[in-house]
Amino acid sequence: SAALANSQLYTAIIKSGAAGVKDVSGNALAADYTWSFTTEAGDITPPTVTSVTPANGTTGVLVNSTITAVFSEAMNASTISGSTIELRNPLNVLVTATVSYNATTRTATLTPSGVLANLQIYTATIKSGATGVKDAAGNALAADFIWSFTTEAGDIIPPTVSSVTPAN
Repeated sequence: SAALANSQLYTAIIKSGAAGVKDVSGNALAADYTWSFTTEAGDITPPTVTSVTPANGTTGVLVNSTITAVFSEAMNASTISGSTIELRNPLNVLVTATVSYNATTRTATLTPSGVLANLQIYTATIKSGATGVKDAAGNALAADFIWSFTTEAGDIIPPTVSSVTPAN
């Protein structure tokens, strides 16, 4: 009624005797029939992050960008959230954001709730371990995946007055 556990030895027995298996004439199996088998190991390979946007070390990132990470295999969507994928500013303050997962493309997307500050280094982290992201088989990342990027300088040129009416 449920899947067997991975990498386990199982023994099956077909019972003989009065309460055991009988043929259509009522003859019982002469002796119990026993055999054993071991189930496959199953998926024990941890997932990896195959690409991120913006890439590690990128400069000039638009302040209204979303942050994405693509995984090597299907992930358990319930493990992908704002507590397992986060963005922090240069003061290590968590940036308020929403996190979503697209199962078709195996992509997690972090969308900051507001624009990021200009000319700042931000650090994104995808957490591993028991409370981190996991693949569909329950395997966690082998280690936290951390990368950084720097936002664009933005418009830092002060405005000037080009004309006035009436003229000076």
